Amino acid sequence: MSSLPLIDPDNALFLDFDGTLADLAPRPELVQVEAGLVGTLRALHRQLGGAVAIVSGRTIAELDAFLAPLQLPTAGVHGAELRDAEGRRLEVPAPDLDRLHRRLEDFARGHPGLRLERKPMALAVHYRAAPELETLVREQVAQALGDVSGLEMLHGKMVVEVKPAGVTKGSAVELIMRSPPFAGRLPIFAGDDVTDEDGFAMVAHLGGVGVLVGQRASAATVSVPAPADLRAWLHRSARALDGGEAAETHAPPAAHAGETRSDPDTAAAPAAATAATAGPSGSGSNPSASTTSS
Repeated sequence: MSSLPLIDPDNALFLDFDGTLADLAPRPELVQVEAGLVGTLRALHRQLGGAVAIVSGRTIAELDAFLAPLQLPTAGVHGAELRDAEGRRLEVPAPDLDRLHRRLEDFARGHPGLRLERKPMALAVHYRAAPELETLVREQVAQALGDVSGLEMLHGKMVVEVKPAGVTKGSAVELIMRSPPFAGRLPIFAGDDVTDEDGFAMVAHLGGVGVLVGQRASAATVSVPAPADLRAWLHRSARALDGGEAAETHAPPAAHAGETRSDPDTAAAPAAATAATAGPSGSGSNPSASTTSS
């Protein structure tokens, strides 16, 4: 199997946040951003002519707080919120979530360990602290959703979300790829969750590459074991694009369906960017953050 080459100057980079850039935490507000990551993302943004975007289930406001002072093109709430390379905002019409919220609030209150989160355009029931309730959560969310039109369920890692129908990370990637500086580039999408599968499928459709963080069946064409390995790949790529080390000149080739590839070299890479890519670390927990969706 081929290893994961470093990022090419002609790539466009799309990155999930939780479980990809940052390690998962028991609660979303406890997520930590590695020292040096913001500096590396800033360097890659410069090196790729601005073609670096975050695609996450979190809101744009939360992602900005984690990565401050850096503000990248971003798709939040699985694409329901979008900020393009020029800083312009686009949002789908906000659904009426009040009735659904009341239904799920009563359910969550009756089960310690569940956490109901209301986003601007979505609801999420987190069961990370009570994984034995997964089946019950799925059943209750489906029942609560019932006859509500324009919304759909989305299953993630220890979470069930309700979001606007038809909005996915894949549709967000497709929309961003239509405009400069992303248009005409070879896209790479990195993610860890089943919520990222639409992104993997879209970049494959566009001739690009999906990078799975973790090991499972996936539409991604290459994989790395953990977020630390993905971050190491980003750090190495940023140094290489600045001439710090030799880089392979092409993005990973597409794999056959169901095949994944891993990078045995990333585990040995340093955990922080060099001075050329250093910047505000953005490290530490962020008390203002409140979501954990990938």
